[in-house]
Amino acid sequence: MLEPDSTEETSTSRVSDEAQRVVESVQQHTLDKVSGEFSRLIYLASLRDHNTGRYHHYGLETQYSGEAVDEGLRCCHAEVFTALLSLSLQEQTQDLLRFFESLKAEKARLVEAWQQLRAYEILPPQNCHPLARELFRKNVEVILEVLRQTDLWELLDDPHRDSDHLP
Repeated sequence: MLEPDSTEETSTSRVSDEAQRVVESVQQHTLDKVSGEFSRLIYLASLRDHNTGRYHHYGLETQYSGEAVDEGLRCCHAEVFTALLSLSLQEQTQDLLRFFESLKAEKARLVEAWQQLRAYEILPPQNCHPLARELFRKNVEVILEVLRQTDLWELLDDPHRDSDHLP
């Protein structure tokens, strides 16, 4: 029977320790400063190379190994995705609206682009459960359709505000 290579175990442990420091750094220096789960999710998905599935961050890679950065960012991405899916559909809608508002572009154009390009499909973590991926996709499709069909966007924040003045 082969004994595990203690050098390999030490290396794996070192990468895991570094990955945890990456998670803490990203949380403290970046994610805590980004408003909204969609914004965080989009940011983290942008750090993933869509050809290889590996995560890269130049600044972190000057301090930690590429493996640790990949593992840490992968963990952050999964946590943010889970946090977003734990929000109600109304909260997800409000969160996406806040993201759209941060872009300073016409909301109707953003909704149309999101519906046509479907770039949101690359936002879930690579190894998330297929049902979670499908739930996310369906939720975004519903949110976009609601936003496309209504000009009452401001009422989405407070559905009872000005309800006496609706047509």
